[in-house]
Amino acid sequence: MPPIPLKAQVGIRDHWDKKDGDLQKTLSELQELLGHEVVANPEWHLIITELDFYPDKNNLIAVIAGCIQVWAKSMIELLDDPENEGWSDTLLTKCSSRLALFLDVASSDKAATAWSEQRKGFVISLPKKQIFQPAEFFPVFRGDLLACFEPTEAAPPKQLSERPKETSTDDWADVEVVVGSKGTKKTNVEFMPNADSLPRPDQLLLRPPYHLTLATAGSTIEIHCSHSPTLQFLSNYLKRWCRVNHNDTTNPPAVQVKLYQSAFGLGEMFDRLVLTTEHTRYNANDFRVTAPMVVALMEGVLGYELVSTQGVWSFRRHVEFKTL
Repeated sequence: MPPIPLKAQVGIRDHWDKKDGDLQKTLSELQELLGHEVVANPEWHLIITELDFYPDKNNLIAVIAGCIQVWAKSMIELLDDPENEGWSDTLLTKCSSRLALFLDVASSDKAATAWSEQRKGFVISLPKKQIFQPAEFFPVFRGDLLACFEPTEAAPPKQLSERPKETSTDDWADVEVVVGSKGTKKTNVEFMPNADSLPRPDQLLLRPPYHLTLATAGSTIEIHCSHSPTLQFLSNYLKRWCRVNHNDTTNPPAVQVKLYQSAFGLGEMFDRLVLTTEHTRYNANDFRVTAPMVVALMEGVLGYELVSTQGVWSFRRHVEFKTL
């Protein structure tokens, strides 16, 4: 982890952490109005690296603090407006104990904010350009906040590869594919890349090839994948069609579906999906997690190809997903 520059440390102290500073006063006002704690813990070393084109790092922190203050003022205005009562109720339902804020850097020069259902908080994306007046983002944040809870139809990634040939269920146990078999494409890299010049992981790993592994252990299936949208699609789809466990008086989902945030990158990036029935009250659950249905989604819908079953099942996709 690179050290935070001294000027940035001074800026964090003076513009972000200062209790009687403009930002903390505004966040306190929002917290009092909302009735919940407002939490924001930026990954400073990553954000500073992404916005390294600011010559004065103290000024950079001041700009970031200004943007978050503008975001908070936009939120306060919405909560104060009686016409937004339904929106306010939805917000309180979604953040029942605290309001979490996550800072990101957009891939463009536009600021944005959105609600993350997976992270249970708001993602505030700072524009990748030098900012002189954070107040200019007030209408942007206000509009995004108003629209953030509107339902959207999420379509699955478009399948681009040919569907694998079907096999009988009796053949699954004996399937073994050697990596590097016919049809496998390899990237020819002649020179060692410079780590400082590469995009951050949540952007870099959107490029193929995409690697995915599946492992089973008792009543748990664990899926690791280099392509975060793949895991998000599987999570959304399985949650949508999961039955209710009526044997438990709390009526939980029959299968717990949980995404895990990656330790790397700056934006919303998941690298692990766990499906389990282990944490069920009184162990009263007749449902089990089975691998074939998940594998069918990987191959038949997402176009991944099985490359190995040694130890864990390994899949790969070489073609980039198109967006509609």
